[in-house]
Amino acid sequence: MKVSDLAVRQPVVVRGDTTVAETAALMTSAGIGCVIVVDGQTPIGIVTDRDLVTRGVARQYPTDGRIDGLMSMGVVALDIDRDLDDLLHVFRDHAIRRVPIVDHDRVVGIVSLDDLMVLVADQLADVAKVLAGQIMFPHAADEAKTPAPAT
Repeated sequence: MKVSDLAVRQPVVVRGDTTVAETAALMTSAGIGCVIVVDGQTPIGIVTDRDLVTRGVARQYPTDGRIDGLMSMGVVALDIDRDLDDLLHVFRDHAIRRVPIVDHDRVVGIVSLDDLMVLVADQLADVAKVLAGQIMFPHAADEAKTPAPAT
């Protein structure tokens, strides 16, 4: 399965010169836990609601300060044409919860670890239905064969 096959959500992006207050208000109105900081359309950082608290409020960073002062740099992004297995490796190897999805250098979406868990849960539910059917009705259409006599 490709990352493009996953329900990739539209990213919410801000420029680096957006203020902390504007970013927090945007996150609140959009009901999201992170924004991607971009230069043009290229991701240069990511800011989570946790970053706003631990790097902003806890350190008394001014709310009229630039959001790029709080962002995590070194964004780990994944190309939209990569396999879902690659996405799993990114989550595991980098211990992150959100991965921006890019088409070359342009941000086109975002996938969270929660999104992946929902996909896996849905797939497990489908497998469980098949298994339950086989347990409840084992080979119902098969005709029992008479055992061959022992010689």
